[in-house]
Amino acid sequence: MKYRFLVIISLFFLLTASTCNDDTDSESVEPPRDRTEQYNNLEKDSIMTYMQTHYYTTDANFNVTIDTIDPAGSHTSIWDDPNKQTLQVVDPEVSTLTYDLYYIPFEEGTGKQITKYDAILMSYKGWTFDGDVFDERIDHLPAWLRLYAVIDAWKEVMPNFKQGTYVDNGDGTVTFSDFGAGMLITPSGLAYYDSSLSGINAYSPLVFSFKTFVVNDDFDEDLVSNQNEDIDQDGDNLNDDTDGDGVADFQDADDDGDGVLTKDEDANGDGNPMNDDTDNDGIPNYLDADTH
Repeated sequence: MKYRFLVIISLFFLLTASTCNDDTDSESVEPPRDRTEQYNNLEKDSIMTYMQTHYYTTDANFNVTIDTIDPAGSHTSIWDDPNKQTLQVVDPEVSTLTYDLYYIPFEEGTGKQITKYDAILMSYKGWTFDGDVFDERIDHLPAWLRLYAVIDAWKEVMPNFKQGTYVDNGDGTVTFSDFGAGMLITPSGLAYYDSSLSGINAYSPLVFSFKTFVVNDDFDEDLVSNQNEDIDQDGDNLNDDTDGDGVADFQDADDDGDGVLTKDEDANGDGNPMNDDTDNDGIPNYLDADTH
């Protein structure tokens, strides 16, 4: 049985909501500020200042603590961390605006590479620049986060990490190891922007630490990965619905609606339905209602 313990944790995911989700029902400040002015004039320098005046420490399990630098001390600032990475990310609404999105990898992970189409079983912690923790999932109660439904900062950073390994302890608990771990600092435009959530004011840059335990790269378990179910390759697998039944292919176990499950349209039995095209019409069987 695949990931026996994950069934229980999946139910936990379905019954809980995560702050990292891109929640469109939250209260908004009206009217929204100009996104370019907000970042360039208000947030860009404040993010740099925060990173220059704060440092982080980690314990053996990559749990993060953030504190203010003592001028008389010898701590290395987040800004000066030699492992700091910078991603150039275009604003989702303003094509002429590019953000600096910062992240620091502690460990890449050793398993399956994460893609932007996947779900990740992970723990995490989120801080405002005031040092307040607004959300946390501890290692023993991780959450499944589907990257298509989270804030843009997570979509950009998580594909730079991999899953780890785990041991089922036989008592309903597991022990994770060799997982990805890191932290990120994001402008509000890649987080919640003008929305106010519990513990987060509108227009707040945020800090997250995270650990990536397990990756689900095949939501419907049809032997076709979530990434490969983006048929039109536009970066959005929510708009790919081959049989027009209102269920996106990556969530549909019968993609072409012919009554035969996609995983059973693997004619050559190699575990990959994508390379089976019985009538040689250029359309694989699992997307072609005329062939099985």
